[in-house]
Amino acid sequence: MNIFHIKKQRGQWRKLDNLLKNIEQIAPFQNTLSPYEHFHVPSDEFIQHPQTGANVKTVFCRRWIEKTEQIIRTKPSQLPFCKIVALLSVPQFWSSQIIIFYSRSYYDSFWIRNGLEQFWKPIDNEKVSFMKNRNIITFLNEQGFREWILGDDGSVSMSTLWFYGDVPSRF
Repeated sequence: MNIFHIKKQRGQWRKLDNLLKNIEQIAPFQNTLSPYEHFHVPSDEFIQHPQTGANVKTVFCRRWIEKTEQIIRTKPSQLPFCKIVALLSVPQFWSSQIIIFYSRSYYDSFWIRNGLEQFWKPIDNEKVSFMKNRNIITFLNEQGFREWILGDDGSVSMSTLWFYGDVPSRF
């Protein structure tokens, strides 16, 4: 039996408050000469712990999307190419990211995940919406994917990825 799954997660709201403060400190558009910038969840893994409450996770998701909306609103107009996307990884919330693409070719190739080691299958957003299920309202476009990753040892890990923002419409 794995003790990680039954151990009580203490200080969830205190840890969440610190996480929200750290999210506010994310400073975009600092490395515009790179093909992309990405920001990981600025905390420890408590946010994806099985004993962390659903309300805590929803507050995190809402703030992650709000930060992405804020970054989109403040996007510098002089950039030749700039697409902004929030990624929520479920149930591995700690793997979530905010990604700013400065290269069109990198942005286009990012969405191609149909290899042997990693495969993404689009989710029909007409039937399923992560934001609607969490009662989160956003103006951002939503696209979900089921992800399969083949490990070196032959194991397969599965997760659901939800992207928000400048998501291509070709899925």
